[in-house]
Amino acid sequence: MFRRVLFVLSFILMAYYAKAQHRPTDILSKEDRIGVTGMFKYSNNNWNQSQKSKYGNLNFDSFRVWGQTDIENLFFASAQYRFYEGWSTMQHLFIGFHLKNTIIKVGQTWVPFGLDWQPFDDWGNTMYYVGLQDDYDYGATITIPVNNFSFDIGFFKNQQHSSSSTWRYDADLYSGDINGGDDLILVQKENEETNQINLNAMYNLESGDLNGEFGASFMAGQIYNIAEDDFGNRFAYTAYARVNFKFLHANAQFVNYDYKQKLSAGATPDDYNFINMSCFALSYEIPKSANVFAGSLAADILGDKLTYHINYSLLTGGTSEANSHLITTGLRSFLGPLDLNLDFYYGINDPQFSGDASGFGRNQEAEDFRVDLRVFYKLNMLKKKNVKKVKKKSKE
Repeated sequence: MFRRVLFVLSFILMAYYAKAQHRPTDILSKEDRIGVTGMFKYSNNNWNQSQKSKYGNLNFDSFRVWGQTDIENLFFASAQYRFYEGWSTMQHLFIGFHLKNTIIKVGQTWVPFGLDWQPFDDWGNTMYYVGLQDDYDYGATITIPVNNFSFDIGFFKNQQHSSSSTWRYDADLYSGDINGGDDLILVQKENEETNQINLNAMYNLESGDLNGEFGASFMAGQIYNIAEDDFGNRFAYTAYARVNFKFLHANAQFVNYDYKQKLSAGATPDDYNFINMSCFALSYEIPKSANVFAGSLAADILGDKLTYHINYSLLTGGTSEANSHLITTGLRSFLGPLDLNLDFYYGINDPQFSGDASGFGRNQEAEDFRVDLRVFYKLNMLKKKNVKKVKKKSKE
């Protein structure tokens, strides 16, 4: 009852309070060259009895190393590598160049599909966990601005890391068994992503205190089954919007996706109806087809030093057996290089919490609640103004 009241009050507070369109711990300025970001957190999870008894834990979350060259030059590059407890992963790694107004990137780069990431909190939403937001795969993208429009074309050969690994930043297809290698499982879903095309069109609105982004995206790709040496396919489309008016901020995105996998003889309808996924050293299932909605509201408090936000995402329809919900509400402060993030999470059928639910859209009605206080500190170790240029000697 307390949790439900908390979230109702959060919506009411949005009428009185309600920044941040960016994660300052991950967004680099044009002057940044090399740096690190450290993060630790306090957590109290309702499914962990030891944490409940001890009133939570304070421990290490992640350490990030990042760098970039001058993004305004003809050639440029950017990379970020992350270390977590017991595992590590590349977040992105690409090179690029400017061709007049056109920008080309090659490597592990952002997949242009919908909103680039879930704003305001650091957990992500259901859109992210089905692999259709904040995704970084290996391929190439072309970005072409035309007046107030921006068009992206992308081709991606492979997903991030091997499909047999759960050590990945983004959510991709997983070729391992999510049930721990049960000998009774006769059908192995040894799938991986390949040969993917993305198209994205976005309109940028600028009108006084009002600005925003409105767009639509399409994705088509193949699903390669390693054991069967055969291909399935996957399709998705989305419409999205992000609007800012003075101290108020909002975004919304709708996605429909449909994945068709090739499995061995003996596969049941249930085998076909759910796909194995992995991210952040975890594995889980998603429906092979579903609708996903995600939206956020936020407002600046005390200028841009404090943000109140509430995020909601829903997975429903398709081959879902039950709806999956994730609600996040909290506060985030920005004090120079210091970023403090207090969030309350409430999930239904969300395997990323306790793991009580085997997957998104599974009929288990598992409810979980979590409190997090995350502390980030970004240290710029080298900036452009500190880089000494070598003067060429004149020929005599």
